[in-house]
Amino acid sequence: MRSVIGLVACALVVTACTNLVDAPEVADVVEDAIGADAPDPVAAGIGSGADDDESDDLPDRPELMAPEFPEGLEWINVAAPLRLGDLRGKVVLLDFWTYGCINCLHIIPDLERLEEEFADELVVIGVHSAKFEAEGSTGAIEDIVARYDIRHPVVNDRDFEVWSAYGARAWPTIWLIHPDGTLVGRMEGEGVYEVVQPVIADIVREEGDEIDRGALALDLVERPRSVLSFPGKVEADPGSNRLAIADTGHDQVVIVDRTTGAVEQVLGSGERGFVDGAGLDAAFDGPQGLAFDGDTLYVADTGNHAIRAVDLSSGLVTT
Repeated sequence: MRSVIGLVACALVVTACTNLVDAPEVADVVEDAIGADAPDPVAAGIGSGADDDESDDLPDRPELMAPEFPEGLEWINVAAPLRLGDLRGKVVLLDFWTYGCINCLHIIPDLERLEEEFADELVVIGVHSAKFEAEGSTGAIEDIVARYDIRHPVVNDRDFEVWSAYGARAWPTIWLIHPDGTLVGRMEGEGVYEVVQPVIADIVREEGDEIDRGALALDLVERPRSVLSFPGKVEADPGSNRLAIADTGHDQVVIVDRTTGAVEQVLGSGERGFVDGAGLDAAFDGPQGLAFDGDTLYVADTGNHAIRAVDLSSGLVTT
């Protein structure tokens, strides 16, 4: 049963990363994470370069148990610390990240896509291993979790205990864990969905009824409602008293009178999306840069990788 998964997992492990160190050979990955005495998966036949047609001849991948989380770590988005032993039956994805890493932020949509697609089978756990001391505060991490609406458990690995146990060497690093608690493989860098999705799909298909599809109890960090949420940019209209504010955290753009402070227009529904329309019928994803051109306001809609144009006379948002 594991032979096909082993072959696909090999591709996961040896995938090269973008703008980061190259991922090491499979044997090196396993030794880094588990110790030099771990079985050699290359010698066992996994990652030997066999064609897909020969995959049925591959032996099962070695049973390498994923290291358990140390006790005493601080957790976010859950009421109590998690243990991998309590997640048997779930596919577990560990995301080693630090919030000052742009590559780490770039893969958040990939993780959200995987969480949505495998809502009943997959548990994503963010392992925040801070690159800089200031990033190691649990309160600071909670602010970032709220800002980017991260809705999975996050553990503060400020002393790099989990990082070291898994042999991580770059941000971001992804480790995938089988429902039986054994390691499947890892990758470094961006492009997570394209690499990881087929592996998870294979595991879910092969394990079938053995998968635990029960919901994981979460205690999400509440993002307090405020007039603005993590506003990213402000732009003054040179031809009028209008002031445009990119209300990034609310996925909206607000137009105010810069003399009185009165709100003139609110653009965007407040729900993340990519929808053209008038006023509240439109949707943005993390609006940032702004530029006035007469009665047109251009918006850098960062999450959608798009330039949106707002007709200020009608409030119509187009792409």
